Amino acid sequence: MKEWRLKFIDVMLEEYGTVNRSAIERFFDLSTPQASLDIRAYIEAAPDNMEYDRVAKCYRRTATFSRKYP
Repeated sequence: MKEWRLKFIDVMLEEYGTVNRSAIERFFDLSTPQASLDIRAYIEAAPDNMEYDRVAKCYRRTATFSRKYP
């Protein structure tokens, strides 16, 4: 099931350019700590795909983004 959540992050970044913890929580009905762990796992798997925007409080797709989970 975790792989589905990582794919979700990948798709959100590709299609919308952003993703945040609350989107993962709502879509999968998860707790905040679990959504945070999923974001951390995605960053470990694809460290150059997203960066945190402190003003917007979301992760943004980087210029070097490439799908990790097709």
